[in-house]
Amino acid sequence: MTGANGQVGRALRAELPGARFLTRRELDVTDDVAVSRLLGSADLVVNCAAMTDVDGCELDPDAAASVNARGAANVAAAARRVIQLSTDYVFDGSGTREWTEDDSPDPRSVYGATKLEGERAVLAAGLNLVVRTSWVFGDGRNFVRSIGEADRRRVTLRVVDDQRGRPTWAGDLARALAYLARREDRGVLNVAGDGRPCTWADLAELVVGHPVQRISSAEWEAPAPRPRNSVLSLARARGLGVPLGDWRASLRTYLEEAV
Repeated sequence: MTGANGQVGRALRAELPGARFLTRRELDVTDDVAVSRLLGSADLVVNCAAMTDVDGCELDPDAAASVNARGAANVAAAARRVIQLSTDYVFDGSGTREWTEDDSPDPRSVYGATKLEGERAVLAAGLNLVVRTSWVFGDGRNFVRSIGEADRRRVTLRVVDDQRGRPTWAGDLARALAYLARREDRGVLNVAGDGRPCTWADLAELVVGHPVQRISSAEWEAPAPRPRNSVLSLARARGLGVPLGDWRASLRTYLEEAV
């Protein structure tokens, strides 16, 4: 797999012990020659390599496109089969209903647009699978860890309350990806934390155990627009028997063990 030092890549090590894990230092997916050399004989590649700094993508769209779009295309051109990790940011975030795999993407950020371009390259290259997920927390920098650290420093917590989604523990996502690696599914599939969706402020309060200051997206003033509604439908994943963890239970485990 690629992107082995990311949150999902680290979690996958326990789920795919016989696999080869390639960090960015070992394989830069933007280097098509290196990708072809290292992945050309691979039967399956789980591509987790990505530029996931949403605001960083907005400020450097060329770098985002290089990794998220062209990098994904390079991997798909080399390997026989690819499972491509993608994101809820491919949607515009409108409405209130859950996003299904058949809904038309309409990204509003550079991150979402480049990830969608990568999705399309992977799907056009063969019988591959795109797995869309959301709000990942695991071993590495993430919202849950950052909120916990800020609270311990007694920082006033101002957290957005008009964006809703499904938090996803990297361990649960890794288990689902390992399950899918043993199958031959293709197309697009949503995989995220099961259970009732929440806002970022809701999630923050579960992490710190006390109320936070709830603010709007406009008050936060981030460089990149975020989807207001990121809730992914899990009906198709459930129908395929994909193991889905309840994100609230997984959050408790994560907080006990990792934060």
